[in-house]
Amino acid sequence: MKATPRAKYLHTNLNASKFYGDGFLGDDHLPAETAIQAGRPVDEIIASDLRRLFWKILVLLMIFGMLAQTPAGISEKRECGLMGGMTAARLWGDHVTKESWNPGGWLGAYLLTPVANNLYFRPEISFNMRGYRYLYANENDLQGDKSEAILRLNYLDFPLLFQFAISINESLVPDVVFGPYAAWNISATARNKIGNSEFIAELESVRKYDLGFIVGSRLHYSGHFYINLRGGAGLLPIVDKSNPPRKYNLWILAGLQYRF
Repeated sequence: MKATPRAKYLHTNLNASKFYGDGFLGDDHLPAETAIQAGRPVDEIIASDLRRLFWKILVLLMIFGMLAQTPAGISEKRECGLMGGMTAARLWGDHVTKESWNPGGWLGAYLLTPVANNLYFRPEISFNMRGYRYLYANENDLQGDKSEAILRLNYLDFPLLFQFAISINESLVPDVVFGPYAAWNISATARNKIGNSEFIAELESVRKYDLGFIVGSRLHYSGHFYINLRGGAGLLPIVDKSNPPRKYNLWILAGLQYRF
């Protein structure tokens, strides 16, 4: 973590240690006793197995998508387009019940390929803002204001999704999307506002990649425009170290999609 002299001053004099640097990532909470197998924490073993499983699934889906051809009798063509909107993110896991949703943005592109009747393969690439926001009382803040801590995590996401339609009635036929994603962390910053003072620091212990699942829907709005609603959850702890705090990404998003 890189901190300015001003940040260090706030840390020392304003009792900001809980949300200073790695405090954003849960180091202020000591985990329960962890069983050890072959000298490695169980969390680390599970994370390693999960990574291998996810990479196998992602590679298989990529190969499946590249080799997929439109089946005979299906007239739909491949589709591509752009999408974007707003996000709200927080964490899920241990010691996160008081954290608030942090607003952000989302922008990306997609390719839609028919693979069967009413089934499409949908690889995507997108920029996604995640993290969390937390308001807390600081006893050393003489103004009595609430202090604010914000963790900002920016990712480049690579979802490999499937899409199918559900006919509710003649005028309402939403598409359902679901599948795994892999993500690469672009930046991780911690912002702490105490009264009229604030500091921003870069975090170095955030895991550089994430794996998880996405579920959502697409509803036709008008012409080439669609409405997107989704939710996603990470399955790897956001901290990259042995026996990390059990904190994972969680977000919802809403936005528009334009089909070329």
